[in-house]
Amino acid sequence: MPTEKERLEVVEPQVATLISHVGQLAAQLERMTARLTVLERRLSGAGDGEPADLDAVAGDIAPLVEALRVAWDAEQELLADPMRVELRQLVLEFEGLKARRDEARSKLDGGRVPRFERDALSHEVRQMEWLINANEASAQRAAERLVADEDATGEQWRTEAVLAGEKAREEIRDAAARRISAALSQYARMPVWFRVGLGEITAPDPSFWLDAAVAVLAYRLEYGVTDAVSPLGAPPSATSGNEAWVRRANVYADITDRLATLAATFHLQ
Repeated sequence: MPTEKERLEVVEPQVATLISHVGQLAAQLERMTARLTVLERRLSGAGDGEPADLDAVAGDIAPLVEALRVAWDAEQELLADPMRVELRQLVLEFEGLKARRDEARSKLDGGRVPRFERDALSHEVRQMEWLINANEASAQRAAERLVADEDATGEQWRTEAVLAGEKAREEIRDAAARRISAALSQYARMPVWFRVGLGEITAPDPSFWLDAAVAVLAYRLEYGVTDAVSPLGAPPSATSGNEAWVRRANVYADITDRLATLAATFHLQ
């Protein structure tokens, strides 16, 4: 039976070999970690090249931005579909109140009506009159907005501007993607708003991160956002119901959700 010393003499070389292998693996892992850190920093915007002026309205982006500005002006007088539906419903309800009042009046004026029914009809007329007076101003404003919307919709220059804007909106996303790709390939230093909004690139699949980056830049270019820190600038309001503002508010909300998803992803990595 081997002695303790003999067993140690057999094991010690194996342990030494394992220690050597572990050391080599640790060194390789350290080098790979350093390379990955550099790559992530570059892809996330912390490059060591020249600053990237992503917001510049120049080159092939300039005519696209101009088309979007004209479309924005054109859509200021156009109602968004949900607002148009809401206003039409308001006008219809108001007209319905007047129809019910007139019908009740007609019955009262039509001849002999039992007392209990006359009392009920009189109460209904008074109730309808109160509701009509309470809603008349808002119904009138709704009707006027619908008329203005119909007139604006019929103007040819607006139609042409909106169509050109839709085309430019698609093209500016492609232009934004090219600009971001060029900046990353040159290891450019991305602006603060880019790093604040996008953070580090997601791994192993960066597609969602890249899509979000393109969406943010396209939004900034289309709406002229110049905030140096906030990726999307001040939140837009859709209360006007105009097509331009409703679209902008919807896009803002969509991109904000994307950035929130990215932020949650970073915490999980």
